[in-house]
Amino acid sequence: MTSLRFVGDLPLWLGLSLALLVAVMAWRYYRRESFDLPQRLRWMLPSLRSLAFFLGIMVLTGPVLHHRQTIGELGRVKIYVDGSRSMALLDRHVSPGRKLLIAKQQGWIADGRVNSELLDQASELADARAKTMTGLQKEGLSAADVLSLRDKLLAIVEPAIASFDNMPIGTRTNGEANINSPVQPDQLIVDLKAIAATDVPTTAAAVNQLTTACLAVQSIEQQLLAAFNADVQRLIDSGDESIQAALAIFDETPRWRRAERSLLETEAALFDELRQHHNVEVLALHDHEAIELLDGLAAEKTPDQLSASPEASTTDLTSGITATQKSVATSESTTQQDSPQEVVKPNTAIVLLTDGQHNSGPSPIQTARVLGGQGISFFPVSLGATNHAPDMAVTGLEHPQMVFKKDRVRGTMIVRDLMPAGQPMLARIEHQGEVIWQEQLLTQNTGERRIDFEFGIEKIVEQIGSQFASKVTRHAVALNMTASVSPLQNEAETENNQQPLRFAAVTQNHRMLILDGRSRWETRYLRNAFERDSQWDVTVVIAGPGTDDETLPRGEKDAFPETREQLFGYDIIIYGEVVTELLAEHEYKWIREFVETRGGGIVFLDGQRGRMKNFTEQNLARLLPVEWQASGFSSEPTKLQLTEKGSRLPALTFEAEQTANERFWNELPPPHTLNAVTAVPDAEVLVEAMVDGAAAPVMVTRNYGSGRILYLASDETWRWRYKAADTYHQRIWNQIARYVMPRPFATSDEFLAIDTGPVSYQNGDTANIRIQLKGLDGKPAVGSTVDALVWKNERIVSTVSLSADPDVPGMYRGNSGTLGEGEYEVSIRASGFSQEALKARGNFVVLPPESNELEQTACNEELLKQMAAESGGVYLREEQLGRLAKLLSPLSSGRVVESDTLLWQSYWWFAAMIVLLTMEWFLRKRAGLL
Repeated sequence: MTSLRFVGDLPLWLGLSLALLVAVMAWRYYRRESFDLPQRLRWMLPSLRSLAFFLGIMVLTGPVLHHRQTIGELGRVKIYVDGSRSMALLDRHVSPGRKLLIAKQQGWIADGRVNSELLDQASELADARAKTMTGLQKEGLSAADVLSLRDKLLAIVEPAIASFDNMPIGTRTNGEANINSPVQPDQLIVDLKAIAATDVPTTAAAVNQLTTACLAVQSIEQQLLAAFNADVQRLIDSGDESIQAALAIFDETPRWRRAERSLLETEAALFDELRQHHNVEVLALHDHEAIELLDGLAAEKTPDQLSASPEASTTDLTSGITATQKSVATSESTTQQDSPQEVVKPNTAIVLLTDGQHNSGPSPIQTARVLGGQGISFFPVSLGATNHAPDMAVTGLEHPQMVFKKDRVRGTMIVRDLMPAGQPMLARIEHQGEVIWQEQLLTQNTGERRIDFEFGIEKIVEQIGSQFASKVTRHAVALNMTASVSPLQNEAETENNQQPLRFAAVTQNHRMLILDGRSRWETRYLRNAFERDSQWDVTVVIAGPGTDDETLPRGEKDAFPETREQLFGYDIIIYGEVVTELLAEHEYKWIREFVETRGGGIVFLDGQRGRMKNFTEQNLARLLPVEWQASGFSSEPTKLQLTEKGSRLPALTFEAEQTANERFWNELPPPHTLNAVTAVPDAEVLVEAMVDGAAAPVMVTRNYGSGRILYLASDETWRWRYKAADTYHQRIWNQIARYVMPRPFATSDEFLAIDTGPVSYQNGDTANIRIQLKGLDGKPAVGSTVDALVWKNERIVSTVSLSADPDVPGMYRGNSGTLGEGEYEVSIRASGFSQEALKARGNFVVLPPESNELEQTACNEELLKQMAAESGGVYLREEQLGRLAKLLSPLSSGRVVESDTLLWQSYWWFAAMIVLLTMEWFLRKRAGLL
C-alpha cells in the first residue's frame, strides 16, 4: 500500500496556502506582459511559471511516498485505554523506586541509572509463592502435584538466592530483623530439595514442609525489596539533578498522560513497535463503549496525543471490549462465509491500560474467562499505586427529602478519611456561598467516618419565597446546598471533597384532624405533641358517651367538618375509638373518599374497648388493613421488633445503622395490651410484638385508592415517653404522619396546583407529574385535555400528556420520558384555560450519573492479575511495559516493511520544475519576448 505524506518543516495546510498564494501572485504579475500575445499564450505562459513556483514552495512541506508491505500473517492486538476520570489522577504517593522505574520507561532518566533486578526477583518470588500456596489448597492433591509445585518454586528461588548472597551483609541483617522464619537462604534451597512425597502420609508432610518454605520465601522477598529501596534512596540522596527532575515530572503527570506517552511518544513507543509485526488498534473505554482512536493499518503518521481524554464517569472494563470483539468476530465470519456463530482467530491479544477500578458493567473476570476460552489473552497493564493516596472525599449524605421550614435539618455526612491522622479539617454546608453549618475536626485516617450535622432553614426559605410572583403560592421550596470538607495539603484529589445536598422545605402547615370517642392518654399526648409543633394545625374532636359532647360537634372550629370540601382540606386523620352511631352515613362516605379520592392519610388507633371490630362495610370496615382473631392473647407483649418491610422504611428509621435501628425498636417499652389481629392479604406488617411466644402485628399499613392507611393494634405509644419525654414519641409520630399523609403540591395559583415529585432525580429516571385543576367556581375541572411542557435551558424538550385520575376529580397525572442531567421546569397547558391563567410551575433537577470514580484512588492489582490468569495472559505493571512487545511476538508470523520515497529530494520533482520553466522560456522566445 502506497500513500502520500508530507513531513516537511511546513504543515500541509500552511504550505499549500502559501504555494497557492505565490502561484496566484506570479500568474497575475506575468499576465501583464502577455496582453499583446495570442489568446493561447496569454494564459499558458503565466500558468507555466506559476505552476513551477507552486512546486517550488511545496518542497517545504516535504512530500513523501510511503510504501507499506505486509509479509506473512500479522497478529491482532487491540489496545484499550481506560478513559475514566480516575485516569486523570496523579500518583505522588507511589514509592520512590517505582517512580524512578516509570521515569526510566518514560525516557525521563537514562537507562542504567536504576537497577530493577532486585525488584524483579522479589516480584517473581511473590508470584511463585502465591501460585504455590494456591496449588497447595486444591483438593485431592497427589504426590506428583506437590513435587511439581516444589520444582516450579525452586526454579525461581535459586536465582533469587544468588542475588541475595550478593547483597551487603548489613542489608541482609537489617532485613532479617523483621522476619519470623529462622530458615536461612542456603538452608531454604536444601529444605526444598529434600521435600519428597510417595504415599498419603508423606504427601501430607510434604504439603506442610512446602507451606513452611513459602513463609521463608516471603522473608527473602522482603529483604530483596529492602535492598532495592535502599539503593533507590542512596540514588535520591546523591543530589543528582536529573533524578530530582524525573521525580518532579512524575508527580505532575497523570495516569492518562503516562499511558499516552508510553503508546506514542517515548523512544520505544509501544504503538510503533507493535505495528511492525501486528495489526494494532487503539481504543478508549468510555463508560460502556469503546471508541476507536488509532488503526495501525490506516494511520499514516503516529500522532503525539490520543484524540480522547479521561472524562468517563464510570469504569467498565467489560462492555466496550465485548462489543468490539463481537464486531471483529462477525466481520471475519462474514468474510469467510462461515456460520453465524462468532469466529475469533487465536492470534489475538487484548492489552488493557487501566487502574483496574471497575465499578460498572458485567464482571471483567468472567469476560476474561470467556475470551480466554476463545484464544484471546488479556495483558493488563496497571497504572497507579497499589495503596490509596492521602485523600478526603464526601461519599454520601443521609438526610430527609422533605422538611418543614421551621424544622432543623438533621443528617449525616459520610466521609472517606485517608489523610494522616491529626490534621485539622473543616466540614461545612453552604447555601449560595453562605456557610450555614460547619464543624472543626481532625483527620483520623480510619476510612469511612460519619459526621452528623444540624441547621435551621427558616430564614433561607423566607428569602427564597420572597422572589416568587405574589399570585403563585409556594407550598414547598427546593433548597440546593453543598456539603463539603476543606481541601488539605498533599491531598490527592480535591474534586471529590463535596456533594450536592438537595431537599424540599414545606412552607405551609400540615392539617390534622384527631377524632376520638374518649379522652385517653394516647389522644392527650398526641394532641400535645402536634399542637406544640409549629408545622401542624390540629383540630381535636372528642365526642360520644361519657364525654363533654354526647353528640358530634360540627362546624369549622374544634368540630368535625360540615362539608366534604372542608374535610378534604386536611392532610391526615387520626381516628380513635369512636362509637359507630356518632357519625352519619354520608360522613363515613366522606372519610372513605378522603382516603380513596383525595389521597389523604388515616391512622386507626385501636384500643382496649375494641370498637373497630364493629365497623361494617357501610362505614369504615373496607378501609381497615386487618381482621380480628377469634381469641385474644393470654399474656402481655414482651418486646417490639421491626419486620423486614419495616426495617427498610425511612419513616421507622431512627438510627443510621440497621442493627442499631432494630435495637432501638427492641428497647422501646412494649404495650401492656394488644388487639389480636392478622393483616389482610394486600396489607403489610411494619412492627410486631412478641406475645404468647409468637410475633403479633402492632403496626399494619395498606394503600387504598390514592391514599394510605395505618392501623395500630394498641393505643399505648405514650409509653415511649418513659424517661425520654418527647425525645422519641414526638419524632416517631411526626415521621409516621408524614409517611401516611399525601405529598403536598409544590406550587399553586388560583386554578392550578402542581407537583413534580422529589426535588432531584437520578440520571435516566422519569419525573412523576401530578396536577390539580379548578374551574372559575372553585370546583374540580373535569374533562380537560392537559399537557405538561417540560423545559430545559428555556426550551421545551418534551410534552407529556396527562391523564385524568378516575378516582379524584380535577386530578391529572403523567410521567415524563427518560431524563438526562440538568435543571428542568414544568408548565401546564389545559383546554379551557389561557396560558396566562396557569402561572404555577414545577421545578426539579436531574443529577449526573452516580460515580465513585474519584473515591478509589488505588490500582486494583488483584483484579487485573485475575483477568490475566483467567485468559492465559500476563499481568504487567506500568514500568514493565517494555516487556510487552516480546510477550506478544508469538502472535504474529509476519512483519510490516515500510519505506519512503522522498519526492521533494527526487530528480523527478526538480525535473518537473525545470521542464515547466524550459517550456515557458521556449514559448516566450518564439513569441519574441526574449
